[in-house]
Amino acid sequence: MGKVMFGLSVSLDGFIADKNDDITEVFAWFANAWDRFHEVVGDSLNETGAVVMGRRSFDQIYNENGWVFPDGTAPDWPVVVLQSAPREAEQKGKTRFYFVNDGIESAIAKAQELAGEKHVALHGASVPQQALKAGLLDEFHMATAHVLLGEGVRLFDHLGSKPLHLEHLRTLETPGATHLSFRVVK
Repeated sequence: MGKVMFGLSVSLDGFIADKNDDITEVFAWFANAWDRFHEVVGDSLNETGAVVMGRRSFDQIYNENGWVFPDGTAPDWPVVVLQSAPREAEQKGKTRFYFVNDGIESAIAKAQELAGEKHVALHGASVPQQALKAGLLDEFHMATAHVLLGEGVRLFDHLGSKPLHLEHLRTLETPGATHLSFRVVK
């Protein structure tokens, strides 16, 4: 079984998007680091076997062609959507969407089943927060953009009052971002 992990870009003050859900500022570094893409993300595109996201992220990426990245490519990962209402699985483009409404544990278990030996990637803010709080997250990788947003969608809210300990794995600098990788100590 692979790891449960996430990789996100975040502002220095901890936001993954501004107050209008715009991610432009936190991903601006990417244009200047394209030549270092593999060094930054490794082979995560091939190592990922399934993705878990919440309803808010799903609403942002969902369309008739499935999940399509800004460059026009479409991953073929199954996507498990954690939401409150039941819904039947569906295929859109290359993306198979599964809907789970009985908690983060069930969503990650479904994703692990779908991913097999590959990793489960978490998307958005709410799902990583829930996974961290439940002790289900193994690693995370943050591209800390050199920008302060002041407000927006905060990455590390709602974790509770118990400290979560991390083991530093790596720091990498690229123009416009500092990349930090951590293992969650369990």
